[in-house]
Amino acid sequence: MTSNPTPILEDERTFCAVHPDRETSLQCNKCGRYMCVQCAVPTPVGYRCKECVRGIEDKFFNARPADPAIVFAICTVLSGIGAFIAAQIGFLLIVLIAAAPVAGFVSEVALRAIGRRRGRNVPVAAAAGSALGGLAPLLYIMLLTGRFIPNISILLFAGIVTAAVYSRFRMRG
Repeated sequence: MTSNPTPILEDERTFCAVHPDRETSLQCNKCGRYMCVQCAVPTPVGYRCKECVRGIEDKFFNARPADPAIVFAICTVLSGIGAFIAAQIGFLLIVLIAAAPVAGFVSEVALRAIGRRRGRNVPVAAAAGSALGGLAPLLYIMLLTGRFIPNISILLFAGIVTAAVYSRFRMRG
């Protein structure tokens, strides 16, 4: 009676699903996909791959395909109107104080126009529209005169409005 000893298998090498040149033993706790440290996303329930995390995040985003364009258009027009008024005022302190309420108004109108839906690209569209609209007076002057004449109050106004609108949309998701 001879017993066959169980053969010892060499460790099987596993590699990251995204980076096949990286050896790993870390697996996504949702789908079981192998992932390297760079691809692993820590969650309260363990490490997950970026695809699984993105799938979970997608449930929170409900924006329609036209929403970024609508937000861009509204933010461009309203920020442009605010910037032209600020250019007429010209007094730096008043322009700086007025920038925050203008940003609040612009973002609230844009959010209401899209029914407060959330989207991955909506904050970027809002910021791009606000920046373009905020710089509209400088672009208008540049088209008329053919030269760029920097106006610090308009540049600061555009920067404050753009940053505030972007943050407001990021808070929404």
